[in-house]
Amino acid sequence: MKTILRAALVCAALLCLMPGAGAQCNFDPTVTGNFLLCPESSSTLSTQQYDSYQWYSRPFGSNNPAQPVAGATGQTMEVNAYETPVYISVAATLGGCTEQSPEVLVDGLAFLPVTVSSFGDFAVGSNGELIICSGDTVWMEALLPYTLNFQWYDNGNPINGANNDTLVVTMPGNYSVSASPEDCPDWTSFLGLEIPVIWGNSPGCVTSVKNPQRQLEANILPNPASDKILVTVADFAPVTLRLFDSQGKIVRQRAFAEQTVLHVADLPAGTYVLQLDSENGRAVRKVVVE
Repeated sequence: MKTILRAALVCAALLCLMPGAGAQCNFDPTVTGNFLLCPESSSTLSTQQYDSYQWYSRPFGSNNPAQPVAGATGQTMEVNAYETPVYISVAATLGGCTEQSPEVLVDGLAFLPVTVSSFGDFAVGSNGELIICSGDTVWMEALLPYTLNFQWYDNGNPINGANNDTLVVTMPGNYSVSASPEDCPDWTSFLGLEIPVIWGNSPGCVTSVKNPQRQLEANILPNPASDKILVTVADFAPVTLRLFDSQGKIVRQRAFAEQTVLHVADLPAGTYVLQLDSENGRAVRKVVVE
């Protein structure tokens, strides 16, 4: 009986000395902090205040025991996104008793680079360039999950005021965009390439109007507008009017000659594109609704 009792006491003593071995201390350390990291970011994990600390890590998917992190002997430890996913725990000592916290999984968010959808009046060249004619319009739209901090560029230079998800292009250039996803507003992703837009060569340049070299004379008043807009053109031929929102969706469309009134009071405030086409030419104007 004495031999059995001694064995039980030795076993209990050994368990008390093992970090994380089943609630031997009168305290329970926990790990707190941000466990889901944005790309290129870091998180400072922390635990309660004790006498001393040793942090442990275990790779995600590994069945091996957690290993002590070299030098991680403070109340806090920093984890970088490139190290994730990883399990983290901490062994805390208080009054000579050591207890190990439960593991937490620290993971990182991953996003594909910004992608752009292009639509409008253009042909695609053999090298992927967009070919336009004078008077043509291309809409370039940055796709989800990117919803914040848009900046469009031409030849690497920021375009002043081009700060929403859609860029209206009417001139040649080399266009790109940067933006942030809603879940990581402080992280910016870049398109990673430039979208070249070039002039087409006659007679191979195809356009929806008969005389793309001629700009249709048009007056848009008032602009900005909050109620209605008077659109006047110097053309007796039938003119097709289309008003596009920032997503490239047609919100107004009609045919008229010389003059028409466009009611916009029910439209959300923002920037729109007004396109006027007749057999004699085209006019494209930016319209602001307040």
